[in-house]
Amino acid sequence: MAPPRLPPEMIHDVAEEILIRVPPDEPADLVRASLVCKLWLRIASYPAFLRRYRAFHRGAPLIGFFYNNAKEKEPAPRFVSTTAASPLPPAYDDPCDEWVHDCRHGRVLLENNSRNFVVWDPITGNREELPATYMLRICYTAMVLCAVAGCDHRDCRGGPFHVFYVCIDQTANHSTRARVYSSEARAWSTTVTSHIDRVFYLSMVRAALIGDGIYCVIEPGVVILKYDLVKHCFSFIETPTFFRKRPVLMQNEDGSLGLASVRDSRLHLWSRMVNQEGIAEWVQWRVIELEKILPVDKPLIKAKVIGFAEGVDVLFMSTDVGVFMYELKSRRVRKISGPRKYYSVLPLHIVIARGNINRYYMSTIKLCLLQLVLSC
Repeated sequence: MAPPRLPPEMIHDVAEEILIRVPPDEPADLVRASLVCKLWLRIASYPAFLRRYRAFHRGAPLIGFFYNNAKEKEPAPRFVSTTAASPLPPAYDDPCDEWVHDCRHGRVLLENNSRNFVVWDPITGNREELPATYMLRICYTAMVLCAVAGCDHRDCRGGPFHVFYVCIDQTANHSTRARVYSSEARAWSTTVTSHIDRVFYLSMVRAALIGDGIYCVIEPGVVILKYDLVKHCFSFIETPTFFRKRPVLMQNEDGSLGLASVRDSRLHLWSRMVNQEGIAEWVQWRVIELEKILPVDKPLIKAKVIGFAEGVDVLFMSTDVGVFMYELKSRRVRKISGPRKYYSVLPLHIVIARGNINRYYMSTIKLCLLQLVLSC
């Protein structure tokens, strides 16, 4: 009896259309799919396909978040993965003496024990220590961002970057000061100063980058500080009267500035809109009953929003029973850890690029082997 015929090889274009629709929620799924046959492996490795994959799914996939453990003797950043396989080196979970300030555009901004900032690529491991800012280090915050003009931030790898630093002088001067570091010039800019009429405190909540503006929450949440990266000037925005307790900044789908906060077991979402008279005002566009979406058996106690992942529109919420991810578009909820005292989290996105895919191959293979061992 003649052996059965092998099925004809799937047409290249059809295979590509299948692979491009693999959801980016679990980046390792694209790796698993590419292992089906040599054709799929070749397609998933093509730089042109990876560029199209990023464009098709828009934002870079979320793989987890960093948080700082301030209760230990030395500041120790930790990484919590939100995917089954992670390309991050496991050694970074070990205690260290660095503080994480920001994660953005494929980079992580750290502060070492010398009080200098360090820009770290968590995928390649490359680190660049910046020169000292020679500014106040009492009430301050910092942000790292891509400096490539016109970049859509889907493929920020190895290009120039900026680091934004702002502090508030709580002495009699009552001034706000900012500087911007350029990796191309390898230097900090001149200091921009603006005087304020009362003492404020910069919140530890992650700042937001929207257009050419950087937005920071000022405690206790009544004011938002804006820095214009083009005009190099400050401005202040009052939050809604409703918001007087540490809101989280977010970028809405339409590109506007947004706020998220919990009050009376309800998640309130606001947007900064321009009315017909050309005046910017706050508009509440959504109220969500948390007890209806979170899988809890008892009333929510001290529920709060602790972070927002731009590009994928995911809010992180901490409750008495655990930490949850809430996707604004799909309204899907997923528990990612037990109850922890997170003040703020710093989401990390990665670029689906050839080098990162190779790292996912190794992570996925190790995960599959571990699952095989545990099932025996």
